[in-house]
Amino acid sequence: MAERVGVVGGGLMGSGIAYTVALKSDAVVSIMEVNDELLDRCRQRMGKLIQTGVQRGAITSEQAASLGDRIRYVTDLGALGPAEIVIEAVFEDVPVKQKVFQQLDQLYPPKTILASNTSGLSITAIASVASHPERVIGTHFFNPVPVMKLVELVCGDKTAAETVTFARQFCEGLGKEAVVARDRPGFITTRVGQAYMCEALRCLEEGVGTAEDIDKGIRLAYNFPMGPLQLLDLIGLDTELKIMESLTRDLGPRFDPGPIMRQMVADNRLGRKSGRGFFEYEAKPEKPVKP
Repeated sequence: MAERVGVVGGGLMGSGIAYTVALKSDAVVSIMEVNDELLDRCRQRMGKLIQTGVQRGAITSEQAASLGDRIRYVTDLGALGPAEIVIEAVFEDVPVKQKVFQQLDQLYPPKTILASNTSGLSITAIASVASHPERVIGTHFFNPVPVMKLVELVCGDKTAAETVTFARQFCEGLGKEAVVARDRPGFITTRVGQAYMCEALRCLEEGVGTAEDIDKGIRLAYNFPMGPLQLLDLIGLDTELKIMESLTRDLGPRFDPGPIMRQMVADNRLGRKSGRGFFEYEAKPEKPVKP
């Protein structure tokens, strides 16, 4: 198991990854954000994750203190320090990720694994800016990271077999299970999952059912923990819109998100993060919102 791990990006996914690594190993974890304001938000998010772990009995107060001591917060990539693996979890945009990987490639020796937590962007494209693309791999964690068991490992065209082996062992050391996907649009999970959510959107647009009935029907019929529209709300409609539009460009109109999603994002109805999406989250139980 890695003794030193870097995480670039302290948002929802980056914080979850950092917390999970610190929780499941003895590694020192360094998290980088671009400024003090975002870093403070990351600290607060990490504090809530640790507090929740104590409240749920996952860790003791003593373990929580030790865990907190092993997490470092920095605002410069150069300050991340030595690491066996660095996981990037920044905005889902190829040029943004390429800029990060170009810097990481210069900062770290070839033996350091460089991983991207992308849910659908090309690992080959991200790795193209690196002088050692063989050490670049996709590590697609799922939200919420401490709970979800799966990590999808994505191999770029030049990813080495040794890199895949290291990444698999690293993820298994965190208590995760791994699947390996080729670097094709949407990989395995995003491609299948987006088709599922897109069809739910079309059912809503065509008036086949209400948001509440669509989710209830799918949830009960297939024994899913939540329906497709609630899942969209959980992930974030703005994030989902970018993913669907990217898949539409790569794979055709069957992934087109349609007018409802675009209008909701324009209206800042982004799901749980904004308090309102297909459902409202200020009050319980959730109430369906007409599109």
